[in-house]
Amino acid sequence: MKISKSLLALFNFLQKMESNAQKFNKEDVLKATGWKPATFNTYWNKGQLADFISETNTGALEASNSLNITEVEFAKLLSQSKHRRGLGHNCTSKLSKALLRKSKDNMMLALELYNRPSLENRMDAFVMCFCTAWEQFLKAVLIERDGESSIFRNGGKKGLKETISLRESLEKVYPKTSQIRKNIEQIAFFRDQAVHLLMPEIQGITSRIFQSGVLNYTSKFEEFTEVSFLNNSHAGMISLVGEFKTPPVSVMKSTYGDIANDILELATSLQHDVEDSNNIEFAIPLNVKLVFATDSDDGTTITLAKADEGIEGLKKALVIEKPVDRSKSHPFLRKDAIEQINIRLYERYSEEKIAKHLVAKQKNSGKHAVNPNCFEALLAKNGWKCGNNKYHYRNKNPEYSYYSNELVEELIKRMMEHENYLSSAKKSFNKRR
Repeated sequence: MKISKSLLALFNFLQKMESNAQKFNKEDVLKATGWKPATFNTYWNKGQLADFISETNTGALEASNSLNITEVEFAKLLSQSKHRRGLGHNCTSKLSKALLRKSKDNMMLALELYNRPSLENRMDAFVMCFCTAWEQFLKAVLIERDGESSIFRNGGKKGLKETISLRESLEKVYPKTSQIRKNIEQIAFFRDQAVHLLMPEIQGITSRIFQSGVLNYTSKFEEFTEVSFLNNSHAGMISLVGEFKTPPVSVMKSTYGDIANDILELATSLQHDVEDSNNIEFAIPLNVKLVFATDSDDGTTITLAKADEGIEGLKKALVIEKPVDRSKSHPFLRKDAIEQINIRLYERYSEEKIAKHLVAKQKNSGKHAVNPNCFEALLAKNGWKCGNNKYHYRNKNPEYSYYSNELVEELIKRMMEHENYLSSAKKSFNKRR
């Protein structure tokens, strides 16, 4: 691989700074490489220098990770064509960056071990790596929030600094009511007090708790680091939940003796906890099945519901939007939606009634009508334009907003139910503007 003179100069500069534990600044980098300020800013803002350059509390820069790699490896990592962001690019502490790398490695190891069918003690291995990964991640969060001292205890044995435990870290990051905290504490309990009970026969219930824990970690990791935990080719590793049946009590006792009662009691207790919680952040709900429920001809929803709860289950169900053709689900541009609203108003209501509810008039006809300002005021009042939903869809490239038939009908309904609905929305909207 051919390396540019500027990247080679940067590599040599960073090695020199790191080997001498010497601080430097942006101007020193520009002088060493011959870069323009804009070039450095591009690398820095994209997070591509995060593996090798960190900013200290005083604003100075320091080098790391450059001594044990080759110039070719260095150049590959900094290649702008890969649009790569270094893990910890948004962190100021070298320790938090190191903890994030170790955390990711441990969660990857937890997944790899659990997804290895030939490994009989995979649950034991999973809980150990899972808890370590979360502890390291939480400490990285605390360092960036409260400083490095926040993760250390006062004093320590043999003159060594001791860090706080996983549970202490949890207390500082998540409130007692957090289902994410409850999930981690449950798996930490497996590690500390019940590892002897993690037998294959109870995987059916524990895997649901494990699965939620991995999904929680993935979400929080990506939210904090702004970097994906897994690339698309490895995404299937996150799926841990399987269907496992517990054998009869007699078989369990012949295999494990008296401890079989404790194993079964743990499984029963966990099942009750999952049912009582009924929260996907603690555990994947029990007895789930996919129910296709449609309230329109195009069938736009999939409902995930408890099979044994009937209609009440459907009310609490998780609704997932199916990918649909935007031209069918959201066919109107703003002018088209406004036109449809005005047409339907005059088809359904008298001019006298419309005049009581609408405040703007058309210039040509003098009739009361909804205009662009009215339309935007109604959208702002309901917050529908803030994201994609059944009323609004934003196309990214080119950027256009599209609106659904449901939006047209809902706005007509709300305007005509209350005389001051539109005027109040316009007053508030125009005042903010």
